[in-house]
Amino acid sequence: MVLKVLGFYSGFDERTKGYRYLRQYGCLLDEVAFFRVAIRNNGELFGAPSRHLINEIHKMGIKVLLTISNLTSQGHFSTELISRLVRDKEFSGQVWQAIRNMMAVYKFDGINLDLEKGVPGDRKLFTEFIRFWTIRFKQENFLISLDVPAKIADESGDIREGVFDYKALGKIADQIVIMSYEEHWPGSQPGSIASFPWVKQVLDYALESIPATKIFISIPLYGYDWNGSGRAKVVSFERANQIARRFGAPLKWDSQQHSTYFTYQVRDQKHTVYFEDLLSIKEKLDLAVAKGIGGIAVWQMNLSFNQFWEVLRPYV
Repeated sequence: MVLKVLGFYSGFDERTKGYRYLRQYGCLLDEVAFFRVAIRNNGELFGAPSRHLINEIHKMGIKVLLTISNLTSQGHFSTELISRLVRDKEFSGQVWQAIRNMMAVYKFDGINLDLEKGVPGDRKLFTEFIRFWTIRFKQENFLISLDVPAKIADESGDIREGVFDYKALGKIADQIVIMSYEEHWPGSQPGSIASFPWVKQVLDYALESIPATKIFISIPLYGYDWNGSGRAKVVSFERANQIARRFGAPLKWDSQQHSTYFTYQVRDQKHTVYFEDLLSIKEKLDLAVAKGIGGIAVWQMNLSFNQFWEVLRPYV
């Protein structure tokens, strides 16, 4: 089976680390999503991609998606903005028109909606809002991709997951991108960001409600470095290996989480690092093939590394 590959491109032009991988490994990509254009409170959009880069990607035979987000300039997802979108039809129509105009002008092939932290009580309103936008975008022949949080049960009251009705949304969108990462996060105890047992649970649950061919599981290309104070920062595969070499820390395999980790000491603080490597990534690719899903979403291209693309090559 061949997996489709969606790559999230963080940035709007060629001045990003991801551009080098796009040029070198574009042949492995089916779609590239520009992350991100944000919706402002006045209904306008913030951010504009490079037309030259979009044309370059199209020449590679790759579809280009526009990721639209409710992420604020402070780095928080705006619950208030989603609440207004699902209730205020005039405002929602204004935003839709702004997105449609950008997509037409820049010749995007589709849209990737990254709308997070809606009010759980707005579940039905959110579903109808996505349905309404999808109908209108499909009339313009745009592909509709929707990002949803990973979950293993339908906890309708959960602040992060509750607004997303897998079964209903799976009937609406062309692609459902499951954000299968952040199992452990900066505020949690150290651990894998996407352990194999957890990802399998997430995928099995999704398959109960969403057609397999619409599902894209995310393949995260990072990890976290937790310090002794309980704080953590993102580390890439390359950075994690650099730290391990610098401190002479042996890499270990967590057989329960199926994840590589190591520990090191800085002055009086013990650090614990869990990160995604070639083995943990390959296990997830094998799982995607075994489950017969539509594809994977690479999060994100700026964090990628040459060995990852070579591991990916046989699956596409």
